[in-house]
Amino acid sequence: MKLLLPTPLIALLFLGCGDATQPPPKPIKKQTGEQIFVMYCAMCHGILGDGKGTVTLDRPARSFIDGGFSFGNTVNAILKTTRSGIPGTPMPPFEDILDEEQTTKVATYVRSLAPTLKDVVIEETELVVNNRPLVVRGMIPPIQGGLQLHPRGLVIGNPDGFSYEYRVDDVRLLAIRQGRFVERADWGARGGSPLSMLGKIIVLIDNGNPSSIFATSDMKPLQTKLVATNTLGDYATITYDIVDNGGNTLATVQEQCVPTTGARALIEQQLTITASTPLTMTILKGTSMDDSAEIPIGTSVRTIIHAARGSEE
Repeated sequence: MKLLLPTPLIALLFLGCGDATQPPPKPIKKQTGEQIFVMYCAMCHGILGDGKGTVTLDRPARSFIDGGFSFGNTVNAILKTTRSGIPGTPMPPFEDILDEEQTTKVATYVRSLAPTLKDVVIEETELVVNNRPLVVRGMIPPIQGGLQLHPRGLVIGNPDGFSYEYRVDDVRLLAIRQGRFVERADWGARGGSPLSMLGKIIVLIDNGNPSSIFATSDMKPLQTKLVATNTLGDYATITYDIVDNGGNTLATVQEQCVPTTGARALIEQQLTITASTPLTMTILKGTSMDDSAEIPIGTSVRTIIHAARGSEE
């Protein structure tokens, strides 16, 4: 596909996505979706929509001709992403630049770059855990009324049907669910849409708003910093550092959650802690621990036990 562009449009290629140094110009009403795409999108996504733009990004932009769509390939899904952008990436929101008609034009054009794809319907946005663990990151909605939304969240789903909801700005387990996993919703607002949790809550950690469980030996609260997740085993593992106010790492924790079998349903939150200084753990309301709350220098194993309050219907 070869585009014949007027001189003003060629100049506007340098004001595409990812350039926040000055406000981009407003498009004019008579421009086609293709012309709007060239003006705002080609710099990152390439003149052909193949992801080969003129700017260098941390990771390649989506190739629309290969069917690369972040949150669904319908015109409506692309329209929402164009309006709202994708938080945490160079993709900016265009809701203050393009009006509804212009956004629809460019979304329709982008969709036409991959005409052989079938439309993704809402049922296909559900993430399903099969024979290996699955981890999804995104915005965590308030677990119950009066609680805060967590912009940085993570949900682990294991093949046994249990899932674990974490905040990761300061790593803490918030809730344990059983049943279906997560729906990956479209980004329908400027800041993005929260994940839709599908499982039934069976454990709510400290009413969904737990405090830090780690402290220094003189009881000064410590924070936790996410390092990695691993889905290679039967149960996914989350790894994080315990840090002080100066950002110094005092310990590293590998954590996984495993349900037990028996007369009463229990969930074991198993922690392997490698500490460079003595620490103390706080036992949260409604939980118990299998060993001392004092964590010595070296590697220790602690298990926090949660009692499930019901099972999937």
